[in-house]
Amino acid sequence: MAPDSLRAALIAVTLGSLLVFSSVATGAGAISGQPATVEQPAQATQSSTTDTANGSSPTDSAVVETFTDRMTSLDMVAMTYEMNMTFDTDRTTTTEQQMWIDSENNRTRTESSSEQTETITVSNESETVTYDVENNQVSRFDHSSDTSPQSPVEQLVTDNEFTYEGQESLDGEETYRLDVNQTDGETMAESVDTTLWLDTDTYFPTKIVHDVSDDDYEYEMVVDIRNVSLNEPISDERFTIDIPEDAETPDNSPFDRTTYDSLSDLRDDTNQSITSPDVPERYSFAEASVIKSDDFSMITFQYVTDSDDVVHVTKRPDSRSSYDYDQTDRYDAVDVGDHTGYYAEFEHDGATTSILRLNCTNADYSISGDLSKEESIDVAESLPCE
Repeated sequence: MAPDSLRAALIAVTLGSLLVFSSVATGAGAISGQPATVEQPAQATQSSTTDTANGSSPTDSAVVETFTDRMTSLDMVAMTYEMNMTFDTDRTTTTEQQMWIDSENNRTRTESSSEQTETITVSNESETVTYDVENNQVSRFDHSSDTSPQSPVEQLVTDNEFTYEGQESLDGEETYRLDVNQTDGETMAESVDTTLWLDTDTYFPTKIVHDVSDDDYEYEMVVDIRNVSLNEPISDERFTIDIPEDAETPDNSPFDRTTYDSLSDLRDDTNQSITSPDVPERYSFAEASVIKSDDFSMITFQYVTDSDDVVHVTKRPDSRSSYDYDQTDRYDAVDVGDHTGYYAEFEHDGATTSILRLNCTNADYSISGDLSKEESIDVAESLPCE
């Protein structure tokens, strides 16, 4: 018998992929300021809430406890779900997935299709294999001893709490509505609201809605789950992929990264113009890195203090920024010599991180870390900007 924690992680893998968005939709996206390109959301399902004050409604703790127990008792699950992801109310992408979960043997299969792609992914304890049907490409990822495909789901199980909000009718079917609150970590978004609906007989999720909003963006994800089969046998063949012999393996190698302990070593080993930024005196040089591929190049300088404060200064030799910082309230325009930079501050885990972006003809610069607004501008003014 699989441990309850592992079983819950596997059974909740859908929830994990859908609810663990604090570091994805509400964090990295907010810092980059450039949400993924996505087209019109499906019409929201009409619903009505039942008065939870009547005697027939279960107690808060009973629903949550039964839901938790149910998730840890399932060995086999098969389901289909449709996921609609919308940015800023007018750009939506729709994906349909089928999933099979065998928690007893720690393995899953997912078949995903959208307008652009069709992929099949099988994961077990040793590896994850993904086959891109349209492009006839296969990718393999070996799981090391300290890497588990279930870790994001474990994070869901341990870092969220559920609150029963009452019974609710969705498309004529009674459900239990739960509010989901993250209990570990913080998000950069101003508002994060996640709701989960459960089938009243099986206590398995039938719908998930995840809403994120901030000053300059909105994000919504609506997931409808159907064709659910619980604890029905799944054949071993389901967890294999019939990959054609002529399938190609794409080059997924990471960027080539070289790290230098001194600026002199960096200058000796690159043909790029290297001008070290002027940072506050409390900072000392830690290292520099050159990250590049066939069509990408970037240099990053790292400076630290005795109290472990960190500043990064990044230079991209070619101006690549197509983002219009004037169209967002997140960044403030600031004067950097004869040029205009864009400054913002982000709160995370009780700390404030500043970032200043400066787009020049000869390079794009980014200054981020534990600096004030004035200090960030001073650093930016020390960089050659044409």
